Amino acid sequence: MTNKVALFLAHAVAMEQEAADRYEELADTMDVHNNGDVAELFRQMAKYSRLHGASVAQRASGYDLPKLKSWQFRWNTPEPPEVGDFVGGHYLMTPYHALEFALENERRGHQFYAGEAARNEDATVRAMAAEMAAEEVEHVSELEAWIARTPVPDADWADDPDEAVVPD
Repeated sequence: MTNKVALFLAHAVAMEQEAADRYEELADTMDVHNNGDVAELFRQMAKYSRLHGASVAQRASGYDLPKLKSWQFRWNTPEPPEVGDFVGGHYLMTPYHALEFALENERRGHQFYAGEAARNEDATVRAMAAEMAAEEVEHVSELEAWIARTPVPDADWADDPDEAVVPD
């Protein structure tokens, strides 16, 4: 039987790694579309995810984490909670949109950890999850403050006067 603490930590490590990877993918996509400001912001989010992931990995260093297959993860969302859906991206998105995207990711991360803190049978997992949920609350607050300082885009932000022409 897998240790509940190790199983929880395996989920936490994977969530942070997957979040960082998704932000890098989004940054690369924004680079392709010459949206450098948003690409840079997504790279910054990837860096933060990797830093948080390193903190989680440090907590996990005393445990033998299981090597889970993709179908063995148990999330409260279709993908890891801090991994936003590509549908939320647009090649003309602004830093404001990117920050809102990151905010929703952090909120889902908080929900995951808060859920584990409330429902897990293991007291150690509950304590770790509560601590990580509190960290996610800090991340949410930081992003909310950042969004408040970021210009709101015009209503027509997605209008592209020079749309791509692709021959059939």
